[in-house]
Amino acid sequence: MSLSLGDALRLVDLQPGQTYREKVDGWTVEVRVLVEEATSELADQVMLQPWKEFPFNPLVRLTAEMGPPQLPKPFVLDESDLAPE
Repeated sequence: MSLSLGDALRLVDLQPGQTYREKVDGWTVEVRVLVEEATSELADQVMLQPWKEFPFNPLVRLTAEMGPPQLPKPFVLDESDLAPE
């Protein structure tokens, strides 16, 4: 009868934060016991650093005005535009 790795590890007294190494059939097997740390709700959120540095002095100043949009005049095609060249 063979044990699974999980069953075999349950039989061993493992300590949190320790690393165990053993040679098995010519292979070196390493088992690390991780310590589960409590995380806050803020730590679970993704925090990204900005990858673009914006200049301190703006190069272009844009002002917005209230009112109807100023759209360009419609582009009109006539028969001469449709004729093959």
